[in-house]
Amino acid sequence: MKNIFIMLATILVVNTSIKSQQIKFEPIWSNSKSINDNWLYLEKDSEDLPIEKDIEYSQISLPHTWNNLDVLETKDYRKATSWYRKNISFSKEQLKKRNYIRFNAAGQQAVVYLNGKQIAEHFGGYSAFSIELTKKLKKGNNVIDVKVSNKIDKTLAPVKGDFNFYGGLYRSVELLSSENVAISRTHFADSGYRVWSENTNSNSSNLKTTVEIDNGGTEKSNITLIATIFDYEGTKISSKKINTVVAANETKNVIIPTHKILKPELWSPENPILYKVEIQLIVNKKVVDKVSTNHGFKWFEFTADKGFFLNGKPYKLHGLNRHQDYYKKGNALPLSQHFKDIKLMKEIGVNWLRLAHYQQNEYVLQLCDKLGILVWEEIPYVGFTTDKPEYEKNLRSMMTDLINQHYNHSSIIVWGMGNEVWLTDRGDGKAKNYDLLKRQNDFIHSQDPIRKTVFVIGDQNHGSELKIVQIPDIFGYNLYRGWYGTHYNTLTDRLNELHNMDPNKPLILSEFGAGSDIRVHSENPQKQDFSIEFQNDFMESHLNQIEKLDWLSGVNWWSFADFGAAHRGDTKPHINQKGLLTFDREKKDVFYLLKSRWSKEPVLYLESPFWTERGGKPEKVYQVFSNMNEVELFQNGKSLGKQTKSFKWNVVLKDGANKLIAKGISGTINKEHGFTVNYKKTISNYKVSASKEEKETKAINAVDGNLETFWFATGTSEFNIDLKKISLVNGVKLNLYKAIGNKFNLEISGSVDNKNWIPLFVGISNRNAALEAFIFPKQQEIRYIKIVGKGIDKNNEFGIVEVNPIVTLEKETKNLYEKIGEGKAVKKVKH
Repeated sequence: MKNIFIMLATILVVNTSIKSQQIKFEPIWSNSKSINDNWLYLEKDSEDLPIEKDIEYSQISLPHTWNNLDVLETKDYRKATSWYRKNISFSKEQLKKRNYIRFNAAGQQAVVYLNGKQIAEHFGGYSAFSIELTKKLKKGNNVIDVKVSNKIDKTLAPVKGDFNFYGGLYRSVELLSSENVAISRTHFADSGYRVWSENTNSNSSNLKTTVEIDNGGTEKSNITLIATIFDYEGTKISSKKINTVVAANETKNVIIPTHKILKPELWSPENPILYKVEIQLIVNKKVVDKVSTNHGFKWFEFTADKGFFLNGKPYKLHGLNRHQDYYKKGNALPLSQHFKDIKLMKEIGVNWLRLAHYQQNEYVLQLCDKLGILVWEEIPYVGFTTDKPEYEKNLRSMMTDLINQHYNHSSIIVWGMGNEVWLTDRGDGKAKNYDLLKRQNDFIHSQDPIRKTVFVIGDQNHGSELKIVQIPDIFGYNLYRGWYGTHYNTLTDRLNELHNMDPNKPLILSEFGAGSDIRVHSENPQKQDFSIEFQNDFMESHLNQIEKLDWLSGVNWWSFADFGAAHRGDTKPHINQKGLLTFDREKKDVFYLLKSRWSKEPVLYLESPFWTERGGKPEKVYQVFSNMNEVELFQNGKSLGKQTKSFKWNVVLKDGANKLIAKGISGTINKEHGFTVNYKKTISNYKVSASKEEKETKAINAVDGNLETFWFATGTSEFNIDLKKISLVNGVKLNLYKAIGNKFNLEISGSVDNKNWIPLFVGISNRNAALEAFIFPKQQEIRYIKIVGKGIDKNNEFGIVEVNPIVTLEKETKNLYEKIGEGKAVKKVKH
């Protein structure tokens, strides 16, 4: 009974901490010192150590990226070299110890100099690296210079991808110190030790520990290592020690005897119980080094026919994909933002997270351990492959860093080898990168026999046909059915088809999603219209289908939040908009839809509070996303009835204000949510204005659907259309005022930002056509249309009865990522 109470109390503390205060970041080393303040920055694309003096640099603090703003303005954002400088003073006492500097990330390559001399270089923009400074430091001021580059390098992944490759020191930098004999600070920049458990079940578990001991002295050292285990109450339950000798200048891996833990409290997302493992290094009866980590006992299994199991029970993995950037901050995020993101995921009911497509902040993994989210973490092997040995070498290096640096996080269950890598036949029925992946897979299992491997492709059969499916433990498919290609209702058939192709391989729906813009709405939503309503329909259909597939191990919505993708030109340029939240973390409707399905917390949400101005026919359908027992909808205080499922109401909007409120009941819990809708039949999908307007011939008349009303002006006049979103426009249909028998000079141009204009048509109207279509030379991605007109035949008069932009949802040319999303192969790749 006591244990049950303690467990409940622990869960209560976790839940309270999520709501009330940020969970504290735990540095890997207790004596680490952050040196994020007072850095100098020089934006100079030079390979040589700068000759500029400190005064010529800008003063900054870390984390920092130089791409936080330009990625929102152009697809050709800065990919170049910049320089960072830090002046650090060391006293005589400090120099008696061993000293190190640890960079938690540098995007994408870094070269480090100390007092003008190169001391290290690092390849890969997402992992940490440590450097020992001991013998290179001097008393007093020391100058650290860091060259950081995010130039594209075809030997270093990622080379291409649907996300930004930010440059900079975008995570923290810290100083470390130790005695001569210490737990290693430089072993792949990890913690210097590993903790894992084997043969875990509800009755017992074997906890294993290895420690990397580094003797930087000139004499051998007799050492003692003690590993102590504390349970979730803080009670010591096991202690093991070992004595050994470490030679001078030797690094030695020491295995501490196994701990047999009886009746372990098992870790799960619903019950993230963590034990504490503390390791002490003793030399001459003195503790000279001490580290600790958390550990959760669990066991898991992926099966091909019955799905995923956690701690012996069937468990559906409900997850998301997450990129690490934020609006106008890029990837240089404070720890508080990482906490907010994970907190939002827990609010939804997420129990499974894919960290796409690269190693992420140490703090994110700590939060997943403590708050309870199973993790899939991967390296940035995306799209591009080359045969160059340096490329595979760098992939191996990134995987080595990833495994070593995040090995001790109990939340991680899967290591990802790559995502949507282009597959081509090498001539024998296997993919060109088959051997590369096989070597990587074998390496991962040699480093970590507990966790599983996964590889991901798009909506293709190539993984099976080219034998790639045979390599990893699990296979993932990115299926954007209904966004790219066919209808979203075909998802079940496609998943079953893939399952039947490889019935012995556990499968994951690694990505599925649709883009949306909270400014865009439609009563007849269609794919790629970026309406909130299409994203809602897409999500609902997918959720209904995937829950019926018991053999499917898990799913990951793409993505948690909108993220930076500078090459994109959707309704919000330079942003991938498939998130549950906007780039600055405003919740979209689908956030609540998913929460109503995955969370046990009562949910009540009336769609869509972003759509408060309505026109057209007054008959509308309103839906409530809820997991409550009973929901009632009210319009201006009048009940429209109660429902216990589906939660959809037919509502006839009244002219003017309509106050809609949904009220839900589950037992003793009552919730309500609502907003006011202003209805006017003539409200248009577009905003229009004109350079001249008469009292009776307003610009709005040209989009009211009424051929009896019109806009009209005398002399050269300008008519402007705001489509309210960037759209694919092929032309404009014009019903000109008094078109029959008259000619008009027309100039039509388009713009994305209402500042820079592209000429699209210059010419004369057809005097014999009442309605005329003006087709542009090629399809345009624009938001604004400007029509300048002047009458030729009659008093310079110019007017428009109705104007209709020819907007389409299909691009005339698709980019590479859209083709892959539709399952189209890249048949030939040049290396």
